[in-house]
Amino acid sequence: MRSTRFQFASLSAILIVSSAGAQSTADFTVDKGSTAVLTLTVTVETSIGTSEDTDSTTQSVSGFATGNFDSSIPPFLAMELPTLSFDLGSGSVNFELFCIPFFGCQELNVTVSNFVIQLGPDGASTTFDGPLAFFPDAPFVSSFDYDVSGDLVEISGSNVVPDFYSFGAEVFTGKGDSVSMDNLFLQSFTFGFDPKQLPDLVQSVEILAQIDLSNTTLSGILESTGGCPEDMNGDGTVNGADLGLLLAAWGTDGGDFNGDGTTNGADLGLLLAAWGTDC
Repeated sequence: MRSTRFQFASLSAILIVSSAGAQSTADFTVDKGSTAVLTLTVTVETSIGTSEDTDSTTQSVSGFATGNFDSSIPPFLAMELPTLSFDLGSGSVNFELFCIPFFGCQELNVTVSNFVIQLGPDGASTTFDGPLAFFPDAPFVSSFDYDVSGDLVEISGSNVVPDFYSFGAEVFTGKGDSVSMDNLFLQSFTFGFDPKQLPDLVQSVEILAQIDLSNTTLSGILESTGGCPEDMNGDGTVNGADLGLLLAAWGTDGGDFNGDGTTNGADLGLLLAAWGTDC
């Protein structure tokens, strides 16, 4: 099993940063029209040799996530994902293996259904690098039903693949409290089939799954979970340090307390009204 030290360290960073001030959370859903390209590379090993082929299919994606952030307003320093799930539905790919001139190829069809990829129960956490939240070795579980048919193999069943995959997303805030996750990345993974299911002449069937989520986005609404939004640096008190951050964010959405999309005199008034408050 791969090390998860980075995840625990990142979670500690979130707790340290957020303990003094307000946090925010967002429930995300996958946007309508999101798609993923599922590319499967099958490798079949037999007593007469090994053959490999690749095919792709474009799938509609649905799903959801929950994101916890270290403060109530951006720019955020850290993020926790307690839940994340993608449902790729069903798709089929076709392969041609052991091709011999004049004799043709051995055909193989693979249908995958109920294909769900989700974070394990412990979730994952990390710090931001600009808008990028990168989760190395996040604990994912992939589950799907499969049907493999063709000249070489006839098998069907279900598979559950728990493993650690790298996942990344860029997080952007929009008008008001809107937030989105875009430019998603998921590390490829490999699964195989029980040798007992395979014919005598077939020693192994292994499939490499690559999932391109670049056309998948998630959207949500930020909600404060405590503390004071005016405590911009999270030190527990609304004071001159927060005033300095507000002025630095003037004209942007970085100090937008009232949700009108920009930092202006209205937000300054709210900060002054909260002056000296212990959050």
